[in-house]
Amino acid sequence: GHLFFSTVQAFPALVRLWYNDLDRTTAIAVEKFAARVITPLLIVREVAVIQESQASEEELSVRGSTKTREITAAYSKEDAVLEIVLKIPASYPLRVVDVESTRRVGISEGVWKKWKLSMRTLLDHKDGTLLDAVVLWKTNVDKVFEGVEECPICYTVIHMVNGTLPKLSCHTCKHKFHNACLYKWFNTSNKSQCPLCQSPWYS
Repeated sequence: GHLFFSTVQAFPALVRLWYNDLDRTTAIAVEKFAARVITPLLIVREVAVIQESQASEEELSVRGSTKTREITAAYSKEDAVLEIVLKIPASYPLRVVDVESTRRVGISEGVWKKWKLSMRTLLDHKDGTLLDAVVLWKTNVDKVFEGVEECPICYTVIHMVNGTLPKLSCHTCKHKFHNACLYKWFNTSNKSQCPLCQSPWYS
């Protein structure tokens, strides 16, 4: 039990992959064990980490509940309030965390979907903690309020794989792109033009 808990705690994404490859009977037994023994301990730990962290500050408040298995983060700036809820399944991390936006005034549906995808990628494939997901969301919101424009290719401020900001700027239309997004665009389109204004790209 202790070895399984340590492995789940250190490598949740790897354990999830292992679990998804199990036969049905074994998977049911493992999920029941996780829900009864592992998940409650993990949730207590994750909530404690969030409460002890310095994540809550003037603009951001984060609270967690072991009873409801939810982490709620609220970001306030002037009159705008944005809020997300991370819903932890009973057999976490064998099942994935659901991310919901309960308030997103001024943030389009498309931008929210990209933010949600980046948080899910962090949680599902990169062994990120729930606190890591909240911090990633806050960083995206910070950049929006600071006036950093999202990359016109992936529609996010923070690149979901390498965590960079859009820095490569078109000399004609002045839009900024993530290096990785632009590289992929050039490779897949077989063009060396700006994805937006179609002007020839030069560095």
